[in-house]
Amino acid sequence: MHKHHMRKRLAGLIAVLMLAAGITAASALAAARSAHGHDEKQPARVELTYTKWFAPGFPNMVGDVGGDISGSFGGAVLRATADSTSRFVQLRAVYIVVARDPAESFTAHVEGVQDNETHTAVLDGRVVDGYLKRAHVHAQYTVIKCTQASNGTCFQGTISVTRKS
Repeated sequence: MHKHHMRKRLAGLIAVLMLAAGITAASALAAARSAHGHDEKQPARVELTYTKWFAPGFPNMVGDVGGDISGSFGGAVLRATADSTSRFVQLRAVYIVVARDPAESFTAHVEGVQDNETHTAVLDGRVVDGYLKRAHVHAQYTVIKCTQASNGTCFQGTISVTRKS
């Protein structure tokens, strides 16, 4: 691998790891609040809006979240496998929400499909750490043009986190 590309990948990995480390304290606080993964004060459903993009490049993602939780978005594509036509891409990713209120930060693992013809995707998974641990996650996005990303491509959508009562 070319030295420049290796440095960019390493810088991206370090950025994602730093973002993940930033929620460690918040995850510990959320776990202390609830030894069972949720408490009575947590809502049954949390709705977020988000915009993400690749930085410093694929597979590392950064962005912003709003809605019921405000803060930063981070994550990485763990696997992307296109079908034989390249229309559909099977995705597996980690999503990290670093909330302004650290007690509301969480990490989720999601997987699903991006449709390159409609420029949309739907992913489902679970919160694996932090706020609303073990809750179901449903994310969807549309590929849009933007100024935040160096290549002008962002992904804008919603994340719904739902726990069973």
